[in-house]
Amino acid sequence: SKSIYERLSYPTNKGGFEKRFMEAVDRDSRVDSFIKINEYYHTFATVHYIREDGLLARYYPDFVVKIGNDVYVVETKADKDLKTYNVQSKRVATLDELESINELPGDKRMDSKWNYVLLGENTFDSMYNNGASIKEILDYQIMTMAKAKGTLDDYLL
Repeated sequence: SKSIYERLSYPTNKGGFEKRFMEAVDRDSRVDSFIKINEYYHTFATVHYIREDGLLARYYPDFVVKIGNDVYVVETKADKDLKTYNVQSKRVATLDELESINELPGDKRMDSKWNYVLLGENTFDSMYNNGASIKEILDYQIMTMAKAKGTLDDYLL
C-alpha cells in the first residue's frame, strides 16, 4: 500500500529476504513510501562501479524507502555476501552518488537527507523479530564512507 505499484517483484529463487523486507516496510506506519527498484524501469537508480575484474558495471540497489525527511537507498544481502569485493565496490560508488545528491539544494532532493544502507539478512531478522521499527533498523545500518573503506574515521564517529 505504500508503493505506487500494485505488485512488487522479488526473485523467486532466494528472494525470501526481499519479500520479508517489503512486507515489513509496508506494515510499518512510520514509513511514508518505498519502491522496489527495477533496472528496466528505474534507470534513475543506476550506479556505476568497478567490478573485481576491473570492468565498469551497472548496479541497481534493491529499494528506496522514505521515512520523514530521510531517504534510504537499501541493498539487502545474505550475510555471506556482505564482504565480497563487488559489494564493497558498489557501496563506495553508491556513497559517492548519494554524497552528490546531498549537496544539491533541498528542493532538488525532496528536502531529505539521502542515506545508504547495506542490510544483512541476520541483522534484519534479529532486530525486526525483537520489535525494532524499520527506521531503527535502517538507521542502525546506515553506511558511511569510513565504514565502507574501513578507515579510522569510522571509529571516531
